[in-house]
Amino acid sequence: MKNRFSRVITISLILIIGFLTGCNKPSITEEERLAYYDLNRQNSLRMFKSVMYNTSGGKREELFKIVHISDAHVSSWSNGNNIQNSYNLKEAVRFANDTVAKINVMVATGDHINNHMTTSRTDAIIYLNYFTNTLYSNNNIPAFTSTGNHDVNMLNPDYATYALSKADLYNLLTSKTNHNIYSDGMENYYYADLVNPMGGTIRTIALDVTDQEELIYSTQHNAILSQKQIDWLCHTALKKDMTEHHSVIILIHHPLPAEDEAYNRVVFNEFLHNWYMIPDIIESFRTKQTLTQKYRNKLNVSDSISVDVSFDNSPGEFICYLGGHLHTYLDYEVKSTIHSTLPKQIMILANNMSPTEKSETTHIERNDVGLRNNTFNMYAIDTKKKMIYVTFFGATSFYYPDIITFPYL
Repeated sequence: MKNRFSRVITISLILIIGFLTGCNKPSITEEERLAYYDLNRQNSLRMFKSVMYNTSGGKREELFKIVHISDAHVSSWSNGNNIQNSYNLKEAVRFANDTVAKINVMVATGDHINNHMTTSRTDAIIYLNYFTNTLYSNNNIPAFTSTGNHDVNMLNPDYATYALSKADLYNLLTSKTNHNIYSDGMENYYYADLVNPMGGTIRTIALDVTDQEELIYSTQHNAILSQKQIDWLCHTALKKDMTEHHSVIILIHHPLPAEDEAYNRVVFNEFLHNWYMIPDIIESFRTKQTLTQKYRNKLNVSDSISVDVSFDNSPGEFICYLGGHLHTYLDYEVKSTIHSTLPKQIMILANNMSPTEKSETTHIERNDVGLRNNTFNMYAIDTKKKMIYVTFFGATSFYYPDIITFPYL
Protein backbone atom coordinates (compact mmCIF):
# COMPACT_ATOMS: atom_id res chain seq x y z
CA MET A 1 0.00 0.00 0.00
CA LYS A 2 2.89 2.35 0.85
CA ASN A 3 4.58 1.72 -2.53
CA ARG A 4 1.31 2.34 -4.35
CA PHE A 5 0.79 5.61 -2.44
CA SER A 6 4.36 6.69 -3.29
CA ARG A 7 3.73 5.96 -6.97
CA VAL A 8 0.58 8.13 -6.93
CA ILE A 9 2.53 10.99 -5.32
CA THR A 10 5.34 10.62 -7.87
CA ILE A 11 2.90 10.65 -10.80
CA SER A 12 1.15 13.73 -9.44
CA LEU A 13 4.43 15.62 -9.03
CA ILE A 14 5.55 14.70 -12.54
CA LEU A 15 2.27 15.91 -14.00
CA ILE A 16 2.68 19.27 -12.25
CA ILE A 17 6.32 19.61 -13.31
CA GLY A 18 5.47 18.52 -16.87
CA PHE A 19 2.70 21.10 -17.10
CA LEU A 20 4.98 23.89 -15.87
CA THR A 21 7.92 22.97 -18.11
CA GLY A 22 6.03 21.79 -21.19
CA CYS A 23 7.64 18.32 -20.70
CA ASN A 24 10.81 19.56 -22.38
CA LYS A 25 13.35 18.43 -19.81
CA PRO A 26 16.51 17.16 -21.54
CA SER A 27 16.59 13.93 -19.50
CA ILE A 28 14.59 12.08 -16.89
CA THR A 29 15.13 9.17 -14.52
CA GLU A 30 13.83 5.68 -15.21
CA GLU A 31 11.34 6.11 -12.35
CA GLU A 32 9.95 9.25 -13.98
CA ARG A 33 9.80 7.54 -17.36
CA LEU A 34 7.88 4.63 -15.84
CA ALA A 35 5.48 7.09 -14.22
CA TYR A 36 4.81 8.73 -17.59
CA TYR A 37 4.23 5.28 -19.10
CA ASP A 38 1.76 4.41 -16.35
CA LEU A 39 -0.21 7.58 -17.05
CA ASN A 40 -0.31 6.94 -20.80
CA ARG A 41 -1.29 3.34 -20.12
CA GLN A 42 -4.18 4.40 -17.90
CA ASN A 43 -5.39 6.96 -20.44
CA SER A 44 -5.14 4.46 -23.31
CA LEU A 45 -6.90 1.64 -21.49
CA ARG A 46 -9.71 3.94 -20.40
CA MET A 47 -10.58 4.45 -24.07
CA PHE A 48 -9.65 1.02 -25.37
CA LYS A 49 -11.68 -0.95 -22.83
CA SER A 50 -14.86 0.65 -24.15
CA VAL A 51 -14.37 -1.00 -27.59
CA MET A 52 -12.78 -4.32 -26.63
CA TYR A 53 -16.05 -6.25 -26.68
CA ASN A 54 -19.17 -6.68 -28.80
CA THR A 55 -22.21 -6.98 -26.54
CA SER A 56 -24.96 -6.49 -29.14
CA GLY A 57 -25.84 -10.17 -29.45
CA GLY A 58 -26.70 -10.63 -25.79
CA LYS A 59 -23.25 -11.98 -24.96
CA ARG A 60 -19.83 -10.42 -24.42
CA GLU A 61 -17.59 -11.21 -27.40
CA GLU A 62 -13.96 -10.15 -27.45
CA LEU A 63 -12.82 -8.24 -30.56
CA PHE A 64 -9.54 -8.82 -32.44
CA LYS A 65 -7.03 -6.29 -31.05
CA ILE A 66 -3.82 -4.90 -32.57
CA VAL A 67 -0.94 -2.70 -31.44
CA HIS A 68 0.47 -0.96 -34.53
CA ILE A 69 3.87 0.75 -34.47
CA SER A 70 5.73 2.20 -37.42
CA ASP A 71 8.95 4.05 -38.18
CA ALA A 72 10.76 3.08 -34.98
CA HIS A 73 13.94 4.48 -36.57
CA VAL A 74 16.34 2.73 -34.21
CA SER A 75 19.78 4.32 -34.55
CA SER A 76 22.58 5.90 -32.54
CA TRP A 77 20.87 9.31 -32.71
CA SER A 78 17.06 8.76 -32.74
CA ASN A 79 15.35 10.24 -29.71
CA GLY A 80 13.21 7.63 -27.99
CA ASN A 81 14.71 4.69 -29.87
CA ASN A 82 18.44 5.17 -29.47
CA ILE A 83 20.36 1.91 -29.36
CA GLN A 84 21.53 2.91 -25.89
CA ASN A 85 17.93 2.66 -24.69
CA SER A 86 15.02 2.21 -27.09
CA TYR A 87 12.44 3.07 -24.46
CA ASN A 88 9.64 3.96 -26.91
CA LEU A 89 9.85 0.55 -28.56
CA LYS A 90 10.08 -1.13 -25.16
CA GLU A 91 6.95 0.73 -24.02
CA ALA A 92 5.03 -0.48 -27.06
CA VAL A 93 6.05 -4.09 -26.37
CA ARG A 94 5.12 -3.68 -22.70
CA PHE A 95 1.68 -2.34 -23.59
CA ALA A 96 1.10 -5.02 -26.23
CA ASN A 97 1.65 -7.64 -23.53
CA ASP A 98 -0.54 -5.91 -20.94
CA THR A 99 -2.98 -8.45 -19.52
CA VAL A 100 -5.76 -5.85 -19.36
CA ALA A 101 -5.44 -4.81 -23.02
CA LYS A 102 -5.58 -8.45 -24.23
CA ILE A 103 -3.82 -7.61 -27.52
CA ASN A 104 -3.89 -10.39 -30.12
CA VAL A 105 -1.01 -9.22 -32.32
CA MET A 106 1.65 -6.50 -32.57
CA VAL A 107 2.69 -5.22 -36.02
CA ALA A 108 5.56 -2.96 -37.11
CA THR A 109 5.18 -1.49 -40.60
CA GLY A 110 8.70 -0.62 -41.68
CA ASP A 111 11.55 1.83 -41.17
CA HIS A 112 12.67 -0.14 -38.16
CA ILE A 113 16.04 1.65 -38.39
CA ASN A 114 17.26 5.08 -39.44
CA ASN A 115 20.18 5.92 -41.69
CA HIS A 116 22.05 8.78 -43.30
CA MET A 117 24.53 9.05 -46.16
CA THR A 118 27.47 7.71 -44.14
CA THR A 119 25.70 5.02 -42.12
CA SER A 120 27.86 1.96 -42.67
CA ARG A 121 26.51 -1.46 -43.52
CA THR A 122 27.88 -2.68 -40.18
CA ASP A 123 25.96 0.00 -38.28
CA ALA A 124 22.75 -0.74 -40.20
CA ILE A 125 23.09 -4.40 -39.20
CA ILE A 126 23.65 -3.39 -35.56
CA TYR A 127 20.54 -1.18 -35.63
CA LEU A 128 18.35 -3.87 -37.21
CA ASN A 129 19.61 -6.51 -34.80
CA TYR A 130 18.86 -4.20 -31.90
CA PHE A 131 15.35 -3.58 -33.22
CA THR A 132 14.47 -7.26 -33.59
CA ASN A 133 16.03 -8.18 -30.24
CA THR A 134 14.04 -5.44 -28.52
CA LEU A 135 10.81 -6.27 -30.36
CA TYR A 136 10.88 -9.95 -29.48
CA SER A 137 12.38 -9.90 -25.99
CA ASN A 138 9.57 -10.12 -23.43
CA ASN A 139 7.01 -10.30 -26.27
CA ASN A 140 4.58 -13.10 -25.55
CA ILE A 141 2.14 -12.32 -28.36
CA PRO A 142 2.65 -12.79 -32.13
CA ALA A 143 4.61 -9.91 -33.67
CA PHE A 144 4.92 -9.28 -37.41
CA THR A 145 7.00 -6.80 -39.39
CA SER A 146 7.08 -5.44 -42.92
CA THR A 147 10.00 -3.64 -44.55
CA GLY A 148 10.43 0.11 -45.03
CA ASN A 149 12.55 2.32 -47.26
CA HIS A 150 15.22 3.00 -44.59
CA ASP A 151 15.77 -0.65 -43.75
CA VAL A 152 18.09 -1.55 -46.66
CA ASN A 153 20.40 1.46 -46.02
CA MET A 154 20.45 2.65 -49.64
CA LEU A 155 20.81 6.40 -49.13
CA ASN A 156 24.44 6.23 -50.22
CA PRO A 157 24.60 5.36 -53.96
CA ASP A 158 27.53 3.00 -53.31
CA TYR A 159 25.14 0.11 -52.75
CA ALA A 160 27.82 -2.58 -52.81
CA THR A 161 29.52 -1.03 -49.77
CA TYR A 162 26.58 0.28 -47.78
CA ALA A 163 23.35 -1.57 -48.61
CA LEU A 164 21.85 -4.63 -46.98
CA SER A 165 20.81 -7.46 -49.27
CA LYS A 166 17.54 -9.37 -49.39
CA ALA A 167 19.28 -12.21 -47.55
CA ASP A 168 20.52 -9.80 -44.87
CA LEU A 169 16.97 -8.54 -44.26
CA TYR A 170 15.64 -12.07 -44.11
CA ASN A 171 18.27 -13.22 -41.61
CA LEU A 172 18.11 -10.07 -39.47
CA LEU A 173 14.36 -9.47 -39.56
CA THR A 174 11.92 -11.89 -41.18
CA SER A 175 13.43 -15.14 -39.90
CA LYS A 176 13.21 -13.88 -36.31
CA THR A 177 9.42 -13.59 -36.31
CA ASN A 178 8.01 -15.25 -33.17
CA HIS A 179 5.03 -16.95 -34.86
CA ASN A 180 4.55 -19.36 -37.76
CA ILE A 181 4.69 -17.56 -41.10
CA TYR A 182 4.23 -18.76 -44.68
CA SER A 183 6.58 -17.24 -47.23
CA ASP A 184 7.91 -18.03 -50.69
CA GLY A 185 11.27 -19.36 -49.56
CA MET A 186 13.75 -16.87 -48.08
CA GLU A 187 11.66 -13.83 -48.97
CA ASN A 188 10.69 -10.85 -46.83
CA TYR A 189 6.99 -11.10 -47.69
CA TYR A 190 4.77 -13.66 -45.97
CA TYR A 191 1.39 -14.31 -44.41
CA ALA A 192 0.33 -15.60 -41.02
CA ASP A 193 -3.01 -16.86 -39.72
CA LEU A 194 -4.24 -15.99 -36.23
CA VAL A 195 -7.33 -17.15 -34.37
CA ASN A 196 -9.98 -14.45 -34.21
CA PRO A 197 -11.65 -14.45 -30.75
CA MET A 198 -14.93 -13.57 -32.52
CA GLY A 199 -14.60 -16.73 -34.61
CA GLY A 200 -12.75 -17.41 -37.83
CA THR A 201 -9.21 -16.39 -38.77
CA ILE A 202 -7.33 -13.13 -39.28
CA ARG A 203 -4.77 -13.44 -42.05
CA THR A 204 -1.97 -10.85 -41.84
CA ILE A 205 -0.10 -10.37 -45.12
CA ALA A 206 3.24 -8.54 -44.88
CA LEU A 207 4.46 -7.06 -48.18
CA ASP A 208 8.11 -6.25 -48.93
CA VAL A 209 8.67 -2.82 -50.52
CA THR A 210 12.42 -3.48 -50.93
CA ASP A 211 11.99 -6.53 -53.15
CA GLN A 212 14.58 -6.78 -55.91
CA GLU A 213 16.98 -9.61 -56.73
CA GLU A 214 19.91 -7.25 -57.32
CA LEU A 215 20.64 -3.82 -55.87
CA ILE A 216 19.57 -1.86 -58.96
CA TYR A 217 17.02 0.70 -57.82
CA SER A 218 17.25 2.78 -54.63
CA THR A 219 14.66 1.44 -52.23
CA GLN A 220 15.33 4.55 -50.14
CA HIS A 221 13.30 6.48 -52.72
CA ASN A 222 11.13 3.80 -54.35
CA ALA A 223 8.70 1.18 -53.08
CA ILE A 224 9.58 -1.92 -55.07
CA LEU A 225 7.53 -5.11 -55.41
CA SER A 226 8.68 -7.86 -57.76
CA GLN A 227 6.69 -9.92 -60.25
CA LYS A 228 7.36 -12.94 -58.04
CA GLN A 229 5.87 -11.20 -54.99
CA ILE A 230 2.79 -10.07 -56.89
CA ASP A 231 2.22 -13.60 -58.22
CA TRP A 232 2.54 -14.90 -54.65
CA LEU A 233 0.09 -12.28 -53.35
CA CYS A 234 -2.51 -13.12 -56.00
CA HIS A 235 -2.24 -16.89 -56.11
CA THR A 236 -1.00 -17.85 -52.63
CA ALA A 237 -1.51 -15.21 -49.92
CA LEU A 238 -5.07 -14.36 -51.04
CA LYS A 239 -6.04 -17.95 -51.92
CA LYS A 240 -4.14 -20.74 -50.16
CA ASP A 241 -6.26 -22.36 -47.43
CA MET A 242 -8.52 -19.29 -47.48
CA THR A 243 -12.04 -19.85 -46.15
CA GLU A 244 -15.19 -17.74 -45.93
CA HIS A 245 -14.24 -17.17 -42.29
CA HIS A 246 -10.94 -15.47 -43.18
CA SER A 247 -10.44 -11.71 -42.80
CA VAL A 248 -7.33 -10.09 -44.34
CA ILE A 249 -5.10 -7.27 -43.10
CA ILE A 250 -2.17 -6.09 -45.26
CA LEU A 251 1.00 -4.52 -43.87
CA ILE A 252 2.69 -2.18 -46.36
CA HIS A 253 5.00 0.66 -45.39
CA HIS A 254 4.23 3.21 -48.11
CA PRO A 255 0.83 4.92 -48.39
CA LEU A 256 -1.40 3.87 -51.29
CA PRO A 257 -3.36 6.36 -53.45
CA ALA A 258 -6.17 8.24 -51.73
CA GLU A 259 -9.69 8.50 -53.11
CA ASP A 260 -9.81 12.14 -51.98
CA GLU A 261 -7.27 14.12 -54.04
CA ALA A 262 -6.74 16.50 -51.12
CA TYR A 263 -4.97 13.67 -49.29
CA ASN A 264 -2.65 13.05 -52.24
CA ARG A 265 -0.95 16.38 -51.54
CA VAL A 266 0.75 14.61 -48.63
CA VAL A 267 0.37 10.97 -49.72
CA PHE A 268 3.02 10.90 -52.43
CA ASN A 269 3.45 8.18 -55.04
CA GLU A 270 6.79 6.48 -54.37
CA PHE A 271 5.95 3.13 -55.97
CA LEU A 272 8.25 1.97 -58.75
CA HIS A 273 5.38 0.29 -60.55
CA ASN A 274 1.91 1.71 -61.02
CA TRP A 275 0.45 3.11 -57.77
CA TYR A 276 -2.90 1.38 -58.32
CA MET A 277 -1.55 -2.17 -58.67
CA ILE A 278 -2.10 -3.29 -55.05
CA PRO A 279 -5.50 -1.52 -54.66
CA ASP A 280 -6.65 -3.08 -57.97
CA ILE A 281 -5.65 -6.56 -56.81
CA ILE A 282 -7.41 -6.12 -53.47
CA GLU A 283 -10.54 -4.65 -55.07
CA SER A 284 -10.69 -7.64 -57.43
CA PHE A 285 -10.38 -9.90 -54.38
CA ARG A 286 -13.13 -7.98 -52.53
CA THR A 287 -15.53 -8.03 -55.50
CA LYS A 288 -14.58 -11.57 -56.63
CA GLN A 289 -13.57 -10.46 -60.12
CA THR A 290 -10.89 -11.42 -62.65
CA LEU A 291 -8.00 -8.98 -63.13
CA THR A 292 -5.76 -9.02 -66.19
CA GLN A 293 -3.55 -5.95 -66.34
CA LYS A 294 0.01 -4.73 -66.83
CA TYR A 295 1.50 -2.17 -64.45
CA ARG A 296 4.42 -0.18 -65.84
CA ASN A 297 7.76 0.66 -64.21
CA LYS A 298 8.02 4.47 -64.09
CA LEU A 299 11.83 4.43 -64.41
CA ASN A 300 12.09 1.75 -67.10
CA VAL A 301 9.35 1.83 -69.74
CA SER A 302 10.32 -1.60 -71.07
CA ASP A 303 9.57 -3.21 -67.70
CA SER A 304 6.16 -4.02 -66.23
CA ILE A 305 4.46 -6.36 -63.79
CA SER A 306 1.68 -8.54 -65.18
CA VAL A 307 -1.34 -9.42 -63.07
CA ASP A 308 -3.53 -12.28 -64.29
CA VAL A 309 -5.75 -13.64 -61.55
CA SER A 310 -9.32 -14.73 -61.01
CA PHE A 311 -10.95 -14.35 -57.61
CA ASP A 312 -14.34 -15.52 -58.92
CA ASN A 313 -14.58 -18.35 -56.40
CA SER A 314 -12.18 -17.03 -53.75
CA PRO A 315 -13.62 -16.74 -50.21
CA GLY A 316 -12.55 -14.26 -47.56
CA GLU A 317 -12.96 -10.56 -46.81
CA PHE A 318 -10.55 -7.62 -46.67
CA ILE A 319 -10.32 -5.41 -43.57
CA CYS A 320 -7.67 -2.74 -44.18
CA TYR A 321 -4.07 -1.75 -44.91
CA LEU A 322 -1.71 -0.75 -42.10
CA GLY A 323 1.32 1.40 -42.91
CA GLY A 324 3.50 4.35 -41.94
CA HIS A 325 6.18 6.37 -43.76
CA LEU A 326 4.55 9.82 -43.41
CA HIS A 327 5.45 10.26 -39.71
CA THR A 328 1.89 11.15 -38.80
CA TYR A 329 -1.39 9.47 -38.01
CA LEU A 330 -3.71 9.30 -41.00
CA ASP A 331 -6.68 7.24 -42.10
CA TYR A 332 -8.28 7.55 -45.52
CA GLU A 333 -10.12 5.77 -48.32
CA VAL A 334 -7.91 4.14 -50.95
CA LYS A 335 -8.50 4.63 -54.66
CA SER A 336 -8.63 1.74 -57.13
CA THR A 337 -9.29 1.69 -60.88
CA ILE A 338 -11.58 -1.35 -60.49
CA HIS A 339 -15.32 -0.63 -60.56
CA SER A 340 -16.97 -1.53 -57.28
CA THR A 341 -20.11 -0.71 -55.31
CA LEU A 342 -18.49 -1.68 -52.00
CA PRO A 343 -17.36 0.90 -49.44
CA LYS A 344 -13.83 2.07 -50.24
CA GLN A 345 -10.74 0.26 -49.00
CA ILE A 346 -9.27 1.76 -45.80
CA MET A 347 -5.63 2.61 -45.07
CA ILE A 348 -4.42 3.53 -41.58
CA LEU A 349 -0.99 5.04 -40.95
CA ALA A 350 0.81 5.08 -37.60
CA ASN A 351 2.89 8.02 -36.41
CA ASN A 352 6.67 7.61 -36.14
CA MET A 353 8.13 6.66 -32.76
CA SER A 354 10.95 9.24 -32.55
CA PRO A 355 9.67 12.74 -31.66
CA THR A 356 12.74 14.47 -33.11
CA GLU A 357 11.78 13.21 -36.59
CA LYS A 358 8.52 15.10 -36.90
CA SER A 359 7.12 15.29 -40.42
CA GLU A 360 6.38 18.63 -42.04
CA THR A 361 2.95 17.30 -42.94
CA THR A 362 1.86 16.32 -39.43
CA HIS A 363 -0.17 18.41 -37.03
CA ILE A 364 0.81 16.28 -34.03
CA GLU A 365 3.33 17.96 -31.74
CA ARG A 366 5.75 15.81 -29.79
CA ASN A 367 8.01 16.37 -26.76
CA ASP A 368 11.45 14.94 -26.08
CA VAL A 369 10.14 13.45 -22.82
CA GLY A 370 6.80 13.10 -21.10
CA LEU A 371 3.27 12.15 -22.10
CA ARG A 372 3.72 13.36 -25.70
CA ASN A 373 7.00 11.62 -26.38
CA ASN A 374 5.90 8.19 -27.59
CA THR A 375 2.91 7.30 -29.75
CA PHE A 376 1.39 4.27 -31.47
CA ASN A 377 -2.01 3.02 -32.62
CA MET A 378 -4.39 0.44 -31.16
CA TYR A 379 -7.25 -1.19 -33.07
CA ALA A 380 -10.23 -3.29 -32.08
CA ILE A 381 -11.76 -5.04 -35.09
CA ASP A 382 -15.33 -6.30 -35.01
CA THR A 383 -15.62 -8.88 -37.79
CA LYS A 384 -19.37 -9.30 -37.15
CA LYS A 385 -20.31 -5.63 -37.36
CA LYS A 386 -17.51 -5.07 -39.95
CA MET A 387 -16.14 -2.13 -37.96
CA ILE A 388 -12.67 -0.82 -37.03
CA TYR A 389 -12.19 1.13 -33.80
CA VAL A 390 -9.01 3.22 -33.47
CA THR A 391 -7.44 4.58 -30.28
CA PHE A 392 -3.92 5.72 -29.37
CA PHE A 393 -1.13 5.62 -26.85
CA GLY A 394 0.67 8.88 -26.09
CA ALA A 395 0.98 12.02 -28.20
CA THR A 396 -1.62 11.27 -30.89
CA SER A 397 -4.33 10.71 -28.28
CA PHE A 398 -4.20 14.43 -27.36
CA TYR A 399 -5.30 15.27 -30.92
CA TYR A 400 -7.86 12.45 -31.21
CA PRO A 401 -9.46 12.19 -27.76
CA ASP A 402 -12.48 10.32 -29.14
CA ILE A 403 -12.62 6.82 -30.57
CA ILE A 404 -12.30 6.83 -34.36
CA THR A 405 -14.79 4.44 -35.96
CA PHE A 406 -15.38 3.37 -39.55
CA PRO A 407 -16.82 0.38 -41.44
CA TYR A 408 -14.65 -1.74 -43.70
CA LEU A 409 -17.49 -3.41 -45.59
